[in-house]
Amino acid sequence: MRQHDPKAEIAAGNRWYLADQFRSQLGSSGRRRVIENRWRVFGEMIREWQGASGAGPLRVLDAGCGDGINLVGLRHIASRHGTPMRLVAVDYNQLRLARAAKLDPQISLQAASLLHLPYMTAAFDVILCSHVIEHVPELERALSELRRLLRPGGLLIVGVPNEGCASAQLRNRWIQPSIGRDTDHVNFFTERTLNAALTGAGFVPRRLERETFFFPHSYINAACNELAVGHWLMAWLRRVAPSQAGGLIVAADRPAATGSL
Repeated sequence: MRQHDPKAEIAAGNRWYLADQFRSQLGSSGRRRVIENRWRVFGEMIREWQGASGAGPLRVLDAGCGDGINLVGLRHIASRHGTPMRLVAVDYNQLRLARAAKLDPQISLQAASLLHLPYMTAAFDVILCSHVIEHVPELERALSELRRLLRPGGLLIVGVPNEGCASAQLRNRWIQPSIGRDTDHVNFFTERTLNAALTGAGFVPRRLERETFFFPHSYINAACNELAVGHWLMAWLRRVAPSQAGGLIVAADRPAATGSL
């Protein structure tokens, strides 16, 4: 299976490649709450790693930045916690890069695939790759490229939907099979398979965070995201059935072992 061609998908009107991510992900108070909580987790992971590593100003890559939502989050983290960052971002969708370019002219943006990233080995202290690798058929190759770019001792933060869980499979195969047909996701992760992929690529997972809950119907998920009681319900269900969380965020280190990069 080959990676989708974004130009062809845009020309075909594929909403996954065209939709305004700021509107879809931050366009209501409920959805904003999910994203802002995700930013909080990113910030905690960076601070925990930075405290242990003693790193100074950070070279940070947003690998698969889309419209730039997480670049906004990283700016908030840097400002709130006094952590200087030099932000660099890539995406293979030129339409999304053009949107991201409007956010901050100081952010360096490049059009690139995760399979061929135009940076020197060990160029970054922190790499964020949020809701990207589920789209990439050549997963091992993409993770190898991220490892190449991360300095020894550096931090990789990966976020994915928990679409390998039973609730997600029930939705995609039986309750809403149209989602399974229309999505361009090719990797359907669980905690086990995500950790195995990262470990196999030479990373050491050290913290896992679960977010929301995977109701097996998109309308129920959307309704719960918009209601305070829905967020409470998802948090309660996540404690009861953690394997059915809606999303997974993993902080992983590239070991600082002596040897070749």
